Amino acid sequence: MSLAVKSISAAKSSYVGTLIRVGAQLGAQILIMRQLDPELVGAFGYVLLLQSILALIIDQGFGWSLIQGHFNDKREIATVFSRIMLLSFIGMLGVFAISYPIADYLGNELVGSLLRYSAPSCFLIGFFTVSQAALRAELRFREIQIASTSAYLIAYPIVGVTMAFAGFGVWSLVVAWYVHYIIQVAISHYYSPHSLKLANPFLPTKSGPMGRQVAGINILNWAVDYSSGVFIGGMGASSLGNFNAAMMLARTPALQVVQTLQSILFSTASAIGDDQQRIKRLYLAALAAVSFIVFPAYGYTLTHAELVIKVVFGSKWLDAAGIFSALSIGMIAFSLSLLSGAILTATGDQKTVLYSQAACLMLMIFGLSLTINISLVHVGLAITVAYTVRLSLQLKAIAARGGIMLIEFLSTIRGPFFIAIVMATPVTLGGGFTLEVIPIESLALVLKGLLLIVLFKAFPRFFFSPASRDLMTRFHAGRQVINMLGI
Repeated sequence: MSLAVKSISAAKSSYVGTLIRVGAQLGAQILIMRQLDPELVGAFGYVLLLQSILALIIDQGFGWSLIQGHFNDKREIATVFSRIMLLSFIGMLGVFAISYPIADYLGNELVGSLLRYSAPSCFLIGFFTVSQAALRAELRFREIQIASTSAYLIAYPIVGVTMAFAGFGVWSLVVAWYVHYIIQVAISHYYSPHSLKLANPFLPTKSGPMGRQVAGINILNWAVDYSSGVFIGGMGASSLGNFNAAMMLARTPALQVVQTLQSILFSTASAIGDDQQRIKRLYLAALAAVSFIVFPAYGYTLTHAELVIKVVFGSKWLDAAGIFSALSIGMIAFSLSLLSGAILTATGDQKTVLYSQAACLMLMIFGLSLTINISLVHVGLAITVAYTVRLSLQLKAIAARGGIMLIEFLSTIRGPFFIAIVMATPVTLGGGFTLEVIPIESLALVLKGLLLIVLFKAFPRFFFSPASRDLMTRFHAGRQVINMLGI
């Protein structure tokens, strides 16, 4: 089986699971958050902030660097596993230690309790890393999706939602968090078992040098993605809850759609090596696929944020609408930078990724320091500017590495960009954003879809670039669309 066929097969199986997981994730989070309020969700948000950075520190970049090989070296695996478990233990103790001063600073004992109860989950990160890396290296994304999707379907839609409706409040999120982690670790280890034998964690490792580079990139990614949460966290649990609601609704589709493709791109580009033409085709195809999803989706939320928030979370979350709208354009840049970052890292250009992330972080911190005392909307605008600058720097490097001309970039995204303009048109703006406009808005979406179909038929080569047509020929449904449009 060729590399291209393996990659396409991996994408198909991955996205079936991704669609199921995204639907389950959004559905479960919506049901739980409708039972809770911004204050309780914000309290659990501090757990997410701390555990997300600990996961990267504990992983040490091995989750990606091991993809380059070394799985047959028992000494390497034992050393890596031991080093990860050592940091897991240190991380657990660290969470216990800092939970008390954090609670005192915020004047919120619930936050301290949640942090302490979440501390043992550090060990689950350690058990997860090696098996997950092995599955990625072998392009076994079907198994990865089975593990992650099964775990999520049991943890949140079943356990979390049931506990939330039973009145357990924020503890429903804590229990669901543990159930998700435990099931995912168990299934991943079942598909890709490795020895749990411990060794000297201070021995040198072959995958260590690249792991440190990847860890540096990942920690910068965390700082870029979560520094806003750290700033807003100082404003209290309610502000953090509203921010997390907007960010969850904005990031979840982008992250789930692109993160799976990011893993496939990294593995495929690592196998391709320095073949410029194949790198170019791979990136433009990925860019085309993602653009047709994120441009229309976030074009719509840009002008319909209040309606979306009210329908999804309810009226008590309306304070999240402004920042949700402000984040929409930033999520497009966020999605595309995940693709370019994966390609650059896999082809040995980690320095460019680090540079772009550092520039993004500096802009982010500067923007947040200026806007944090104004409003959450201005915070969203600062995040959007920083994400856009990061994408621009990475696109410049991708263009040089893959020999991609500006006109090729523009031809790939012009169709999705125009679709986004159509979707953003606020048909029901004059009637106010109330639930009574839902039937009218639904009809407007149907009419927009029909208009776009007519435009596709009239101007197919405007909407579908050579890269997108090349990608469509690899799928039966895509070939049918090409035949129907006559391109």
